[in-house]
Amino acid sequence: AAIALDDAARLRVVRKMYAMRFGEDAPQRRSIDQLRGIEGVRVRESYALLAQQFGVEWKRRSYDVADWGAGDVPNRCLSAATACLHGLTEAAVLAAGYAPAIGFLHRGKPLSFVYDIADLWKLSTVVPEAFRIAGQAAKGKLDMSPDRAVRLACRDAFRRTGLLQKIIPGIEDVLSAGDLPRPEAMPAAFSDGEASGDEGHRG
Repeated sequence: AAIALDDAARLRVVRKMYAMRFGEDAPQRRSIDQLRGIEGVRVRESYALLAQQFGVEWKRRSYDVADWGAGDVPNRCLSAATACLHGLTEAAVLAAGYAPAIGFLHRGKPLSFVYDIADLWKLSTVVPEAFRIAGQAAKGKLDMSPDRAVRLACRDAFRRTGLLQKIIPGIEDVLSAGDLPRPEAMPAAFSDGEASGDEGHRG
């Protein structure tokens, strides 16, 4: 929270996320809004390249959260893939004890920090799988719904890349760029006390 509320520290974290995501330093003397715009352009270009690679007819990212079926197959595949990544990332964020809502690039959403962290691996894991499955669907090569095929492909990609083991160290790496001292751990607010129940049972 201290990093998110400090403008200079927040910018350092956003620049670190950019470097981790794209493998190069963020352009100098850019605001967070400007970096967000640059990221958006690069992501759109990546989508277009992947669509071309897998033979997918691609227009733009478009979806209606209230009407899943309204989107075309590539957009539904991307939404399914993103949902898988967000679920895995949220589990890691909560397990590490961080607040999912306190984001740096994303702000004002209950899962802003989850979106920030998920984006670090989005283009290298689930997005290619989404376009690959969409390409197979366009050629009639799927024996299941595209949504299910994407979920299975994402599961396999997470296992193959060991992503879950990378997320928490990645969070630590990102937050260290804020360059603010870590707060001391608070003592437990209450003790567990004596266990209740019979021996061998959980208290």
